[in-house]
Amino acid sequence: MNKKKLNEFLNKSDLMYLATCSDGKPHVRCMAMIYFEDTIWCCSKSNRLKVQEIKQNDSIEICILIEGEKDIGSIRGNGKAIIITDPKIRKKLSKKIPFFKTYWESSEDDDFTLIKLEINEFMFHDPDDKQFYSILQNLVE
Repeated sequence: MNKKKLNEFLNKSDLMYLATCSDGKPHVRCMAMIYFEDTIWCCSKSNRLKVQEIKQNDSIEICILIEGEKDIGSIRGNGKAIIITDPKIRKKLSKKIPFFKTYWESSEDDDFTLIKLEINEFMFHDPDDKQFYSILQNLVE
């Protein structure tokens, strides 16, 4: 499996499905995805249920639909979600979020929750060769 190909798909993606778990029940929602410096990020208004769920249980899984030359595939990843409070990181990422000003005045806004997704392992269904690959995060370049 070509790790470069996986990164190319991640760089092209702007939507993902994020699954959290609360009280033993999974909750999945479609979210905007920011892939920046080899890390997957997302953000939310602070009062949303997903933020509360992440605070209770940081285990997550994501699914990203991808389109290849021949068919549709997917990238899944599991790991944990980390709510970022560092002002420098929040400011840096707020500049990378195309829709940021639609929801927040500044990166210091209390209603802005920045979430870093630390993915341990990717499960990649290549849309072109139709094969499934498992890729540990530390192997993604």
